Amino acid sequence: MATSADILGTQTRTRIPARWARHYRRLCAERDKLLERDGFSSESFQPKLDDLADAASQETERSLSLVAASATHGMMLDITEAIRRIERGTYGTCEITGEPIPAERLNSVPWARYSLEGQRQIEESGWARRTALPSLEGFAGIESDKSENDGEEEAD
Repeated sequence: MATSADILGTQTRTRIPARWARHYRRLCAERDKLLERDGFSSESFQPKLDDLADAASQETERSLSLVAASATHGMMLDITEAIRRIERGTYGTCEITGEPIPAERLNSVPWARYSLEGQRQIEESGWARRTALPSLEGFAGIESDKSENDGEEEAD
């Protein structure tokens, strides 16, 4: 006879395949480590107008804290998804090609979703998630290119 936990799906213990048990423990430990990390300070930013250097320093620290929190959040999503793939039984299979992800890749990046071939296909198609900071170029470069072209006549 089925219990209410079976029907509602509230069982807390998931059966992990033995071949992925080491990866599962490693991913859970990494998740727990990220949860303990304080990536964002809860104090609000209140610059002192009498000392602009201190205000600028505080703003820089706050910005760096936000960048670190964002990176931690992205990593947490990747790790949580990898844990879910292990629990669902889809871990170790490339989401693009359907081929097994090599053990060496999973050992170095246990949250990997793609084989090297799948990763190459994603990067070539432009679907890759951008993890770098946006370019710090201003609009001046865009405007200067436009103004240079304004003075030129197109020859037919």
